[in-house]
Amino acid sequence: MSLDEFIAYLSLIVSATALWRVREVKQLDLRIELQKSFNDLDVVLSGIENYLDFVYESHLRVMAAIGQIGSGAEKFFKADFSTDKEKLQELLNLQPNRKDEYKRSSQDELEREIVSIHSYRNQIAGLRAKYQKIFDADEDRRKEIRMQHQR
Repeated sequence: MSLDEFIAYLSLIVSATALWRVREVKQLDLRIELQKSFNDLDVVLSGIENYLDFVYESHLRVMAAIGQIGSGAEKFFKADFSTDKEKLQELLNLQPNRKDEYKRSSQDELEREIVSIHSYRNQIAGLRAKYQKIFDADEDRRKEIRMQHQR
């Protein structure tokens, strides 16, 4: 075996080892990203049902304060809230679960799981954001009501 052949074989071995290590690091990165995604999802889900109920009650109190009880706006809000609660229950029933072990999962499986969790999280976050906007608007309306009563 000549020196050139030896160097070629050695290069092949080093390259294969480097490729294997890159894949291992990539899988580790994906497992870490997956755990971060689950942790983020836990934060988004924490208290979501109670939060929606709180905003619902808050909004009804503001509607009462401005004389909209029994109005079309109230009926629309209640119907919309009922639809959103049903949607939330459907989403909660589809909540992705953590596996005990992701070490044996391929990169493709890990990537699909991460995308799935992000998609699910975005649906929940969208619902939470909708009610956050309602609550923020109610807070502004409360300030206006307080100012009117202070005059």
